[in-house]
Amino acid sequence: MEGVNLQALDTEFDLRSKGYSAVAVVSFGYRSDEDFNPKISKSRLSEEAIFIKA
Repeated sequence: MEGVNLQALDTEFDLRSKGYSAVAVVSFGYRSDEDFNPKISKSRLSEEAIFIKA
């Protein structure tokens, strides 16, 4: 997920004192039927532009 302040999560949940640190945020659940995002067009890069073979 973009735009997440991982240091703020560490502070908010006192993760460092527990030996942890936030490295990612994952959303889960269901979207609202009133969510407008699925209905608008998206701008996505092609797979070829994103992935490479080693």
